[in-house]
Amino acid sequence: MQNSRTTHTKQAVYKPIRLIVSSILVGFVATATPQMAHSVEVIAQANTQSNDQLNQLLEQGRELVDAGKIDEALLVYVQAAGLDPSDPKIYSGIAYLEALRGNYEAAAKFYRDALILDPQNADFQYGLAYSLVKIEDYQGAADAYRKAISLKPDNLNAYLGLAVSFFRQGDYSSAVKTYEMVIASDPNNWQAYASMGMALLRQENTPKAIETLRQAATLAPNEASVQIKLGVALLRSGDQPGAIAAFEQAAALSPRDGEIQFQIAEVLKAQNDLDGAVEAYQRALAFNPNLVEADAAIGEIQLQREEYIGAIVSFRRVIDRSPENANAHYNLAMAIKGRGGRNQQAIAALEKAIELFEKQGDTEGVKKAQEALKELKR
Repeated sequence: MQNSRTTHTKQAVYKPIRLIVSSILVGFVATATPQMAHSVEVIAQANTQSNDQLNQLLEQGRELVDAGKIDEALLVYVQAAGLDPSDPKIYSGIAYLEALRGNYEAAAKFYRDALILDPQNADFQYGLAYSLVKIEDYQGAADAYRKAISLKPDNLNAYLGLAVSFFRQGDYSSAVKTYEMVIASDPNNWQAYASMGMALLRQENTPKAIETLRQAATLAPNEASVQIKLGVALLRSGDQPGAIAAFEQAAALSPRDGEIQFQIAEVLKAQNDLDGAVEAYQRALAFNPNLVEADAAIGEIQLQREEYIGAIVSFRRVIDRSPENANAHYNLAMAIKGRGGRNQQAIAALEKAIELFEKQGDTEGVKKAQEALKELKR
């Protein structure tokens, strides 16, 4: 029993680490690879070769972009490419507009078209790399970033993007080396320190990760994201009070961020401060009502405390938003059973949980749900 509780505590401590690292990676690209290389101002400077119709189309396209009519502007620039298929800037402009629309596969295609016409253009390579990161072609992105760097060695953003590509491929050693190159050229680049800290953490080099993240925090004392990363590293080292202090600092810097409140709640829950955890989860939901994980966590605490009515409400909310959540169906059944409700409702919830656990390949989940179902049917 002692070992079971210890294992549960360790899982609870490391759960927020996995969640935070995951959420940080989502935002990684935005940090490392800023705005794409070509704006509509560049598009409008395409070589028109005194073609009045082409000039008119480019001017019309620019006005449409200024008005926020991206789809209409795109059609105009496609027409322009038909009139002058030899100008790479028009293709890069189309790529830029496709990226604005979130069509990164199309953006990558048009950047490649531009590169066929102008293969030595570092900005086109950079735009291609950015688009490939967005469609999770990290190997292709790394190749494009390398080419961009070879053509413009002083572009630190390309190095940052290359490091992201390495990180996403799990090549943390190469990511660290690339961040070190950025820092050597720009010692005050807090983004490089912060991202390198997470790569070091993935390498299990926790002391060095903490040192690096503290440097990032010194350079950027008002950045909530740095405090979150530092909190992750401190949590990994076993310094829970330090981790909470970092998360609370992040919350102070970004007081309406539901994700930060959620991470604070996870640490408090791991420390068995259930009242504090529930309050933090509720704050997280106040700032981000769609944070399903917070509702699920509140339900788990309510179930643990035998507050069955509240647990039923919490898990039904989770299921409404995430109907494929097998654990929510299982926990709902346990709450119904605990309240002494109708077994048929609990049985239906367990049968659904089994179906979802099987679909997800979770053999342990299937086993526990089947055992609970067998007990209910006695």
